[in-house]
Amino acid sequence: MVELHRNGRVEFPLRRWAFIWLPVAPLLVMGLFGAIRLPYMLDSWRVVGWIAIAAYAGIAIVIVWQFATQRPFVVIDHNGIHRGRRRFIPWTEISSIGPLSGPKLARQFLIFPKNVRAKNLALTQQHANDLQSFRTWLEQLLAEHRGSGASGERT
Repeated sequence: MVELHRNGRVEFPLRRWAFIWLPVAPLLVMGLFGAIRLPYMLDSWRVVGWIAIAAYAGIAIVIVWQFATQRPFVVIDHNGIHRGRRRFIPWTEISSIGPLSGPKLARQFLIFPKNVRAKNLALTQQHANDLQSFRTWLEQLLAEHRGSGASGERT
């Protein structure tokens, strides 16, 4: 809360250790061994095998890039909540913040926009270790913005 008032924003980068525990990491290692042998197993369809290896390499590069740069960021500022470059919900458009859900290693909570056709914003443990505290803090900020918005409209 202090950082938000001092800097005007709080950034939550992708947590590297949370990212490693994704089920994708073991699959990448196991898939590497299968992908290397794939063109030789397909005899006359070797082109398909090489295309599969290229797709696999592309996915692996994206995952390594996210791991190295710790992106996408979750940014909380005076305007609203940003997740990456494309996802943004302003404080005035937030309807409610949902409860924690999911199994222990994949917990998340949703932020529901007022527009029912808009997508919900999911915040996971990949950005914050203690999701319950993070959720409570966001609820306090939402209440603060609603209070300041209501008092600003009366003036």
